[in-house]
Amino acid sequence: MTDDTFSVGHPFYFPTQVILLDDDPDFLEGVSLMLNKCLSFKIFQSAQQALEYVNNAHKNVHIQERCYSNYKTGPLESDSLTHIDIDKLHLEVLNGSRFQTASTVIVDYSMPEMNGLEFLLQLNNPFIKKVLLAGQVDKELVIKAFNNQLIDQFIDKHDPKLRLKLNSVIESFQDQYFKSSFKLISDPIIANNRDGFLVDKPFQDFFSSFRKKYNYVEYYMIDTPTTGFLVIDDKGKASNLLIYTEEVLSAHIATLKELNAPSALIQSVTAKELLPGFSLDDSLAKENLIKNQDKINDWGTHYHPAIHFRNNFNYFLTLTPADQLANSETKLITTYSDFLEDNLTKSEILH
Repeated sequence: MTDDTFSVGHPFYFPTQVILLDDDPDFLEGVSLMLNKCLSFKIFQSAQQALEYVNNAHKNVHIQERCYSNYKTGPLESDSLTHIDIDKLHLEVLNGSRFQTASTVIVDYSMPEMNGLEFLLQLNNPFIKKVLLAGQVDKELVIKAFNNQLIDQFIDKHDPKLRLKLNSVIESFQDQYFKSSFKLISDPIIANNRDGFLVDKPFQDFFSSFRKKYNYVEYYMIDTPTTGFLVIDDKGKASNLLIYTEEVLSAHIATLKELNAPSALIQSVTAKELLPGFSLDDSLAKENLIKNQDKINDWGTHYHPAIHFRNNFNYFLTLTPADQLANSETKLITTYSDFLEDNLTKSEILH
């Protein structure tokens, strides 16, 4: 059972982990071989050990306590303001435990220690997506579990399309986990998204394809030097994907003309061949350019190739070096590739 509500983009995303629980080690190993190679998973034969791990997994994520604040402005319940510091979202890349966040649990029904439904009743994170995996089970029991919102999906162990169904459900549930578990951060950002690209479906489709093409496995919305995303591939290479609108670029071109910028630069920006890699804040754009004339004089360094895509969206993008992460910080980043390799060496079944 999947969420059919209108999909919007996430302000940030990093790969999460799938938990597999079954008392049969051979079946666990077989299921693990069906999962996508780029997926992080952990397998358990012990229900108690799985419970302890899953119930502590979300505590390793620190985005909300770092970026979100809500404070009272008056005596009424509605008298409150919410502040989200977008430029602190990306600091989660320094959290080496972020990939251990459990988003989906796949559990067998028939187990000696406790059955799958009894296990799911003891999960204390309401946002984790729950899949019941069973060979033979009473259909009435499954229907009752759905109605009581105890499970989100039932999959027959002997389904000939088990591999396809597992990976499809996991991908969908990882997406839903971010929508539900980080609503306090995501909803205010989406509501205040000035340019609206987070709720622009064609743009989100493009962004999804773009990430897959360049293997960007995690991303974080940024406000500096301008609106966009810090995108990071599985090897830890980070870049800024800056997003401009036609209106912002038109104002920038007008400023370039006022400052008698080189005609070749003006023509390249007008044709959307080159885009600036620095702030175009409306109130300070002209003043900043006057103070930083070198950005015009040395425009080959400060302007970057535009990213072209077929759909005629009202957004123009460019990739620039990621200045948010100093060299000393970069050394502290746990890459997804390293995490998967390390996790693979420790993937023994926990009894």
